Amino acid sequence: MIIKDDRSAIIFFFSGTGNTWWVAEEFSKQLSEKGLATKAYSIETVSQQEINELIKSSTITGFAYPVHASDLPRPMIKFLRSLPEETGKKTFIICTQWIWSGDGAAVGASILKDKGYDVLWGEHVLMPNNVAVSVIRLPYTNDPAKLKPVLKRAGRRLDRFADKIISGKVSRHGFNPVSRFLGSMQRVPYRLVYRRLQNDIAVDHTVCIDCGQCVRLCPVNNIVCSEGEYLTRGNCIICLRCYNACPVAAITYMKRRHNLKRGQPYRGPVKEFKPGMLVGNIEE
Repeated sequence: MIIKDDRSAIIFFFSGTGNTWWVAEEFSKQLSEKGLATKAYSIETVSQQEINELIKSSTITGFAYPVHASDLPRPMIKFLRSLPEETGKKTFIICTQWIWSGDGAAVGASILKDKGYDVLWGEHVLMPNNVAVSVIRLPYTNDPAKLKPVLKRAGRRLDRFADKIISGKVSRHGFNPVSRFLGSMQRVPYRLVYRRLQNDIAVDHTVCIDCGQCVRLCPVNNIVCSEGEYLTRGNCIICLRCYNACPVAAITYMKRRHNLKRGQPYRGPVKEFKPGMLVGNIEE
């Protein structure tokens, strides 16, 4: 099965802080260069009608998302469940991760299978760590020189994955029983504590400059402005977009602001990235 030049593909992606955005854009470019015209869309910028039309008009449909403890972000779960049924639609899934995610692509595939999609390809791609919260001192960086080799390795992995799609060779990384078991070892406890984690984001009003960026960027409307005060609604999905993007580090996680002695929070994999791109506002 060889993909013909007159066919096309689309990628629907959810990205919290830029890593999956980079992967979706890079993979779109690679597939296009190999003869399969491809375009990526943030799920936060397309209507249901547009989604349906794009899927109908494409030969191959792809999905990309970060994995949280081998689980999908809630917006992507909701998005996949809202898709139109497409019996036999050739599909690929790409998961972004920092270290390891088990069966993140297979979890998404199980939702798509119920819709009739034929997930022939699944891949997991290592990306820079985006968790910069002070309460958990994980190593992260905004140094382009240190980010470059990580992105280079990710690009090579995507290139090999693109070749498999172009040639029609089925490849489902993380779909085997061992990966499924190991993934569940992360996912099950994560889901048990998830509700308790959803109210850990807040705004420090002694630092806040009232720019409203956190409200505009939140993918689930968790932060609202009421009578000049920024409040959270307890439905955070822990994507850390508001925390990383706040210009004055006024967002707190578990009641702690970002420690600026460690540098700015993670700003994305490349300097060209702007969080507003994810919601349709390039200048944000």
